[in-house]
Amino acid sequence: MGLFSKKPPCPICGGKISWFLPWKIEGEYICDTCYSKIDIEKNKMEHLTMQELKEYLVFYEQNQLLKDKFVISECVDFGSWDTNIVFDYKNKLFCMSKNKDKTVFEGKHLKSFTIKEDSTLLFEGSKNGIRRYTSTVPDRAMALVPQITQFLINKQMTRTLDKLDDGKENFSVRTEYFNVSEPFRKFNIELRLNHPYWTVIKFQVDGPRFSNDRPDVNEYILSYQRSIGEIEKLVTAFKTVSFAETPEESVGVTLAGAKMVQRNTTSSTDVIEEIKKYKELMEEGIITQQEFEVKKKQLLGI
Repeated sequence: MGLFSKKPPCPICGGKISWFLPWKIEGEYICDTCYSKIDIEKNKMEHLTMQELKEYLVFYEQNQLLKDKFVISECVDFGSWDTNIVFDYKNKLFCMSKNKDKTVFEGKHLKSFTIKEDSTLLFEGSKNGIRRYTSTVPDRAMALVPQITQFLINKQMTRTLDKLDDGKENFSVRTEYFNVSEPFRKFNIELRLNHPYWTVIKFQVDGPRFSNDRPDVNEYILSYQRSIGEIEKLVTAFKTVSFAETPEESVGVTLAGAKMVQRNTTSSTDVIEEIKKYKELMEEGIITQQEFEVKKKQLLGI
């Protein structure tokens, strides 16, 4: 049967089969309407039989009753189209989509959750309790202050040196970009479920990033604190719908914000003035071009 040949009706609902790449199960084509209802784990989807699909569609209709009574109490929005989680506190429900076009879970379906910064545990929760671990991210961000400060000094001096000859920016020197890895890259969130169609749900949320042109530790920490605010909201929401009576425990110090950096631009100004003086000495023939370049690198710390 060719791609554009007429296909028999959907064996589930009798609907029309799409001519463009229709989905097949056990050799039979399924219509787009039936296919669009499926929201199960990938490995279960790959091995789904016709009988299992029929059983799932019964579950789908039952789950629709939960969707109908779902009233959003909280929406945790990580700023990405696929990382919005909504909660119904009254009915103890949650859904991985603010449009509730995905499966609605009852709070009792959640067995446990973990939230990590890359591979470092930040939160974990189950009926046994919720644990909050110390984050070292603010301290590790602050440890980058010397590198960032030196980068900004070098950048400012490079622009100044570029203007020394005629007072104009000639772009005669190569542009440098800040290329130091952030303290972590992603929040890794994992939900473990006791559910007929879902065992585990995993998703990632990007951590804050430094600007490669104007890195700023203060801005990084503020962005991190905003992300932590959403993470805290998520933990509270799961506790409300799934683990309301469980105790909470903090392991180590709390996730307090780091102190902001006080900028000091005096050092960069002094270094620039020193370089200007040595350039004048070179132009007057008192020192050689080679001696000037050596001294400039010494002042720049490179």
